[in-house]
Amino acid sequence: MKALVQRAEGFKAPVMFIVLAVLSMAIGVLAGSRASFDFKTFFYTVVLSNVLVIAYLLLIKNMAYGVLIYLYSLIFLNYYWRIVIPGTWPDIDIPRLVFVFIWVIFLLEIAVGGRRLLPRTRIEPVMMAMVAAILISMNTNGQVFIRQMLNGFAIPYAMFIIAKNVFTTRDGLTKFLRWLSIPLSIYFPVNHMFEHYRITALVFPKFILNPAISGREVFWGERTMGVFLQPSVTGMAMVSMFVLSLYSLSRMRGAVARILPWFLTGVTPVAVFFSYTRSVYLGFFFAMMALILFSRKLKVYALVIVVAIALGVMGNWSNVTSEDRSAGGIGTKSTAIGRLTLLQASMSMFVDRPLFGVGFQNFRKYAEPYVRQVRTTVLGYRESWIGKGISQHNHFLSILTETGLMGVIPLLLVWFFVLQGVIRARSATSVMYDSDFVVVVLAVFAQYLTASMFMEPRWFEFMNTLPYLLAGIVVGGYQRATLPGLNGGMAGERSVPREGPVR
Repeated sequence: MKALVQRAEGFKAPVMFIVLAVLSMAIGVLAGSRASFDFKTFFYTVVLSNVLVIAYLLLIKNMAYGVLIYLYSLIFLNYYWRIVIPGTWPDIDIPRLVFVFIWVIFLLEIAVGGRRLLPRTRIEPVMMAMVAAILISMNTNGQVFIRQMLNGFAIPYAMFIIAKNVFTTRDGLTKFLRWLSIPLSIYFPVNHMFEHYRITALVFPKFILNPAISGREVFWGERTMGVFLQPSVTGMAMVSMFVLSLYSLSRMRGAVARILPWFLTGVTPVAVFFSYTRSVYLGFFFAMMALILFSRKLKVYALVIVVAIALGVMGNWSNVTSEDRSAGGIGTKSTAIGRLTLLQASMSMFVDRPLFGVGFQNFRKYAEPYVRQVRTTVLGYRESWIGKGISQHNHFLSILTETGLMGVIPLLLVWFFVLQGVIRARSATSVMYDSDFVVVVLAVFAQYLTASMFMEPRWFEFMNTLPYLLAGIVVGGYQRATLPGLNGGMAGERSVPREGPVR
């Protein structure tokens, strides 16, 4: 940032001032032409402006702090201070503005030579192809849902690129992980307990107790929803923070670093259970198995959890096989038949439109005739009501049916190259992290992939952003450790202005 400021001061008018002024005017004209401003909207605008000032001051010191603010705002401020813009444009809220601010500064640093980019990998081109496929689908035979495109694809991929080039030192990464994971690893399970036992005075944020989104009441029965108002998403975030916190605490000394991991090991599985969601259970198990099989320091905690789960299942087998979720039952048959019905219907839809699909966000529009054709599944006869009028519950099937081969091929390549890059990093000696961190990132992806097989994550920005952010850190560290001329640890650091960006 200092190099950027020095370069900007050389112009008659500071570059940052010009860009911010133009950006502010553009947003102002756009919002003003599409929304009616009242006192409430004016108040929200003032609040958002002050948040941007705070973000800018922190970005001057270290861009990682801006990323930290962005992630926390996605958790706690996603439903507050939102300016709704009619039409197809996405709403203006704090997380969106913070991200745009980070992205603009990141691009400006590259443009003026204040930051050197690492060489691109095979990951970035397929990410761009995936975003292009969504844009093409939206503007041809699909529906224009800008927020879903940003939440599920564009912003997570952009955060991958930012993380790859911003996190360059072990100390910076260590501080980032501590401030992110340790507080949240305590918050998620404890807040889940408060919500489950209806200790309403301690539940935070308060909208969890009376959630309503776009005028529609959100209700998940006896399941705890958490801050994201969706059990699977909150469960994914809770497990991710748990494993990241175990890693951070393993690198600390003192009584807290010895006691807190065991407290989290005891309380997190209970909070996961209260989600009463099978995809969360399965993802948690896979994440723990990743630690057991590949981690050196963290396997003991995962082993204790897996053994405790196994004993609990064996001692409560009659309830586990029942349909009573509150007793640990996972035997609900109708929902499983519904998922299989959607699978069969999706394959038929793909066969009819294999190249470009039915269009982005058009699954429900075209699905019902295909669902009617499904008579039976491997689990038995499909009742007439099962599978009708519901959205797709699988991320990959959504892309397959909505964008066809145009979208599903880039999506699979993104997953393949990202996981390939993360797995390869285990064998490299990085100055930023050790092999246990790579294992923890794989555990996060295990939870994310499992959830994606049973729901559509494009609605939840945090759920998509966190795994790709962590993958960017790992891939960037791997490049610095292995590429010729970059293993000195300086690649990706901010350079003097005359050096320019690495292409």
